[in-house]
Amino acid sequence: MMRFAIIGTSSISEKFIDALKSTKSCEAYALLSRDKNKGKRFVEKFEIEKLYTNIEEMLKDKDIQAVYIASPNGKHFEQAKLSLEAGKNVICEKPIVPTVKEFDILKEIAIKNKVVLMEAMRPTTNPNFKLIKENLYKIGAIRQVMLKYCQYSSKYDLLKVGEVRNIFDKNMSGGALYDIGVYPLYFTLAMFGEPKEYIGSNYLLSSGVDGCGTILLKYSDKIGVISYSKITDEKTPSEIIGEDGSIVINKVSAVKGITIKYRDGREEKIEIDTYENDMRYEIEEFVKIIEEGKVESTLNSFTTSRKCVEIMETLANR
Repeated sequence: MMRFAIIGTSSISEKFIDALKSTKSCEAYALLSRDKNKGKRFVEKFEIEKLYTNIEEMLKDKDIQAVYIASPNGKHFEQAKLSLEAGKNVICEKPIVPTVKEFDILKEIAIKNKVVLMEAMRPTTNPNFKLIKENLYKIGAIRQVMLKYCQYSSKYDLLKVGEVRNIFDKNMSGGALYDIGVYPLYFTLAMFGEPKEYIGSNYLLSSGVDGCGTILLKYSDKIGVISYSKITDEKTPSEIIGEDGSIVINKVSAVKGITIKYRDGREEKIEIDTYENDMRYEIEEFVKIIEEGKVESTLNSFTTSRKCVEIMETLANR
């Protein structure tokens, strides 16, 4: 049984714990929470054995083999660095860190200490991602990649009346690109590799973070358009467009609703059934790497994570 420490008590941590339980080979063993009372309620709800309010004390626990980090974006680097230095395997929520300098430091520590460092990016570990890649040839030469994630945030309503939550706090590396734009951006980089050039433009909110924006990725043979927003909703699907047809994806973040629409009018559904809680795929990949004695995932690789961080650092909140 692989024992995990969980950092953070948000809904994403709850979903991760649910996925851990479904594997039958992992357990949420410890929790780190700044708020002791909130932490107590959380460990009781999810039957977690240990509660810590200090990360240094938690990392001394030899029964912890892995750390899942789901704290605000601005806390990722410090917590991941301490965990890796303590010899713990780390799976960190997206964005793994806000800067390339921080990423390179974490990568160096992981390699030195022979522990896993992996970004918790769900779409690329989902089997439907691989299925899309295997079917790209059917749509001919790919010329346009138009992916998006736009979801209105209730916290935007709070910002409008002057209350700044972490997700819209520049000091916490908040904003639409870091929070949800990372999904279609990472998807594109993992599917098609690094672009030759990139540019972007954002609409900035009163707190100084981007509420929405677009990134243009220029490849030698195609153009990628990445759109993201936390102040509007999307109503149309994403597309990978080739000369002979398109692969339409209704929801990029969950890799759901996938259909090939050929230029001659034919349609072909290629989606397969997946786990109800798709976080299980990233956990299985993470555990597999640990068991194989590796430090890096081939699905959520250092190269893809670093390039994604580079582009976001260059374009976010500007």
